[in-house]
This record gives sequence, structure tokens and C-alpha cells, in this order.
Amino acid sequence: MDFMINILSIALLLSFVQSEDPPGSRLTKLGIVLPVGPRGAWDAGMVESPVIWYDSARARYGMVYTGYGSTDSVRRGYDYVTAPSVGLAWSEDLVHWEKDPASPIFTGSGVPGSPDEAGAAGPFVWLEDGTYYLFYFGVTGRGYEKGTKTLNLATSRDLVSWKRYEENPVIRPSGDGWRRDAIWHPNIVRRGDMYYLFFNASGVYRGLVEEFIGYATSKDLFRWDVDDVNSPLVVGSARPGAWDASGRAGDPCVYRVGDRWYMAWYSWDRKNSADGLAWTNDSEFPLNWRMFGRNPVLRVGGLGSYDALHAGKPFIVRTGNRHYHFYTAVALDGTRQIAVAVE
Repeated sequence: MDFMINILSIALLLSFVQSEDPPGSRLTKLGIVLPVGPRGAWDAGMVESPVIWYDSARARYGMVYTGYGSTDSVRRGYDYVTAPSVGLAWSEDLVHWEKDPASPIFTGSGVPGSPDEAGAAGPFVWLEDGTYYLFYFGVTGRGYEKGTKTLNLATSRDLVSWKRYEENPVIRPSGDGWRRDAIWHPNIVRRGDMYYLFFNASGVYRGLVEEFIGYATSKDLFRWDVDDVNSPLVVGSARPGAWDASGRAGDPCVYRVGDRWYMAWYSWDRKNSADGLAWTNDSEFPLNWRMFGRNPVLRVGGLGSYDALHAGKPFIVRTGNRHYHFYTAVALDGTRQIAVAVE
């Protein structure tokens, strides 16, 4: 009898633990879904930072991503890429993707002195009333994320012809705190009549120089107010030996399930990147994010795998019966491609 009681107790405990696990914390990797382009292609150097939406006008899923050309016929990685541009791909099922032949659909302006003269990276698409709002961080130096980084906006009705917002950048580095140096990847959600833009910025916070996650709000998608009082919202632990030992918190992706909001984000231990989760209640949103106790939820793969070096920069898509965790997968040779894990 005691044995049976112990078995039942263990089963109940496991059931309780599983019920407390946040959605997206028990992932199974499916592999690469968007490979780097062939030699000579505009995205032959690397592809990364996927953002997905359901395009109701086309009745399929769209993906924007960052692509780089290659400056070397053999080697891959940061040191062998050209300027960043925005690519486009389509899918019926979120697993099988086809690159749009029109890619890249958006590039740097090439105008000296403009905030995106040397490239556009970290894209995010918001589709509303037939207009595509493309948020991206512009760069002013050639190469991998070189020069000044600011958040910018362009709009389109067809994903082909784009109009840059005349008052770009919409968010720029400011002050001597958490967003002192650079503005990175945007992620937008809507709650009521307010838009919330979560993004990572480079700066200093409590003596730590790194990237941290904060937010801004808007009523019209064009004019944004950064909450520098409550930001940063998420900071890595900076504990030696931890998965987030660097203190970095980057590339947020926010999604809601029931009365809770979840944020997927990445950090690194100064060698490998991984993705973790944080959460807050709807009544406290967008503040008071708690860390999932068993972070990270996505780790690098084994030696020789497509994500043996880094498995980070998340973007989450949830359907009726599946959770898709897209991320940037980096092999030991520096090859960057886009992969997905599911739950």
C-alpha cells in the first residue's frame, strides 16, 4: 500500500509540475526551415532573426528575416558578410518555407547621413488595415551590425514599394543608462488601444555594460514613448556559470496565453547563446516580469549540429494546437540559418 501511495504521489507531483510549466518550455527541435542562400546570392553570408505573421490577404504565413551577402567563397561568420537587408519567405504550414524571389524586399537607403545608410536588420512586420508596418534597426556601417543602430519604420501596401517614415528614427540611443549605445530588435503587441513595443538596447545598467530589454508605447505606431523609468524590464543574471552569465537580455518576443503574458528572449554565457522565458500577469502588464525557474528552454545542439554554437534570437508563433519557436541556429563554422522547435 505504501508503495502504491508513493507511486500516486509521484504521479501527482509530476502532473503538478507539468501543469505549472509555461507554454513553450518543453520544446522539440525540428531542424533548419530557412537555409543560408547559395554562393553568390544576396543572403549567401547568413540568414537570421525571423519574424512571422499570418497574412490574411494571401492566406498563408509570411516571414521577414535579415540576410547578408558573403565576401568569402569558403568561410562564414561575422567577418565575411556584406550589409544587411530584409528578406521575405512564405509558408502554408510554418515548417516548409519558400523564399520570395523578390527578396531582398528592403535594403539600406544608401543616403549618406541617413539612419539606415548602410543596411536594415532585425525586421518586424505589423499588418493592419491593409498596411504593412516594417520596423527595423538601421545601421550606418558596412558589415555585421556596424555603426550607429537606431529603430526605424517604413510602410507598404504590397511588400514591394516602401515609404520610409519622414521622422526616422522612431527610437534612438539616449542618455547614459540602459539605452545609451544602440537600439536593436523590435517586437510589438497590442492591448486595447495601446501598442507596446519591446526591444533590446545596449547601454549600462547597475554597472553592467550589455544589452537589456525595455519597452515603449504608442497610439498610432509612428510616435513612441520609451519608458526609461521602468526599463529595463529584463536583465540577465550575470551569475558566473549561468546560461545568462553575460547579463545580456536580447531579442524579446511577447505572446499571451490566458491571463498571462510570456516573453521569450535570449542570452549567452560568453560562449553559447540560448533562449529563456519570462512571464507576467495581465493585471501587471507590461511590468513585473518573472523568470522561468528552469531556463533556458532552448539550448545549443551537440558537436557538429546546425546549432552547436548558438540557439537564440526567438520568435514565437502559436496556432490552435501547436507552439512554434523559431530561432537563429549557428553552427561551429559560423553558418547562420533559421530553425524551429515545437511543442
